[in-house]
Amino acid sequence: MNKKQKLIYLFKSIHRSKPTVALFTVFLSVLLVVGSTYSWITSQDERVNRAKSNDRKLSARIDEDFQRETSWIPGKEVEKKLRVENNGETPALVRLSLYEFLLTFENDLEDQVGNGGLKWTATPSATQVKTEDYTTWAVGNTYGSGTKHLKVASAIVNDLTDPSDAIEYQGTRTAPLDLLKIEFNGTKVFKGTLPPAGTKNYWFYQDGYFYYSDVLQPNDKTVELINSVTLDKLTPNAYKGSLYHLVPIMDAHDVTKSLLSDWQVTGTKVADMYQDKLH
Repeated sequence: MNKKQKLIYLFKSIHRSKPTVALFTVFLSVLLVVGSTYSWITSQDERVNRAKSNDRKLSARIDEDFQRETSWIPGKEVEKKLRVENNGETPALVRLSLYEFLLTFENDLEDQVGNGGLKWTATPSATQVKTEDYTTWAVGNTYGSGTKHLKVASAIVNDLTDPSDAIEYQGTRTAPLDLLKIEFNGTKVFKGTLPPAGTKNYWFYQDGYFYYSDVLQPNDKTVELINSVTLDKLTPNAYKGSLYHLVPIMDAHDVTKSLLSDWQVTGTKVADMYQDKLH
């Protein structure tokens, strides 16, 4: 890699399912590069379908509009519209959870105030960072190729199987993740209290998940959950070169009452929201 690295964007979808439950993952990678300009690079779109065959297939997928930028300058809003589409053959209910991961790399602080460049090393660590393997995201590991490597200074790694590690809607964002501003579709996202009866096509947040209010018929799409992501205009130089992943995970379920136990929402506001939609 050159000192002025090109941008990196990795988009990957993984689909795992049971006969009535589908789980999908999308990875958004951002490489924040040297200097005051923050950029994206190569894109890759892979999908692995592990769904078991059914006479009538339950399937859904994460659908998005993403505005690629050749340079992402702090303070600039980047479009990232996130929604879900029912691409199966049966009605489905869906939910999303969002997880964040962040690696920062050592800086060569020549002037002691964070204006130096990234600190490169020619020697890779025994375990090197792989962008798709979070077990390698650890302090002391290196990221790079050839004789150009960056050493991880800090790592924020969340458990994709634990909803308590997911983004909390309207929760407090702690440093340094608070430098990335996620703009939710505010008029269509609710928390704590359900909207008035008769309201349709919205997301309801509860315990780490965003539940979609309405049954998706085949080919239907949800409204957007996210509209954009903005890098804070005051992002300090100490975070140049950082690697950030925003990972949406989506579950789809058929419209049977088993959803309440499968998703562990019996007796909650989500159960109230779905009471007339399950059979």
